[in-house]
Amino acid sequence: MGADQIKKVLHLRIEQADERFLRILYAMTEAYASEHLEEEITDEQAMAIPPNPEWKRLTKAELKAEIDEANAEFERGESITLEELEKEAEQW
Repeated sequence: MGADQIKKVLHLRIEQADERFLRILYAMTEAYASEHLEEEITDEQAMAIPPNPEWKRLTKAELKAEIDEANAEFERGESITLEELEKEAEQW
């Protein structure tokens, strides 16, 4: 799968995501950006994305705990197929 296809899938997943997933994704991307990307997001760019007052920054330990819990849910079979997700999204 190429980068363009991955971006399309990620955009779809973001649109379908709940707040918990978005918080995890945000923390992961910010951690990656702070270590690997030279270009920082400017204050003006950051202001274009209004912060959710209910969100808080996750520590690395909290992020790991969230990821571990998501993995455990998957292992317990608490997941849905892509087809099920697409059907659910049609109802939104």
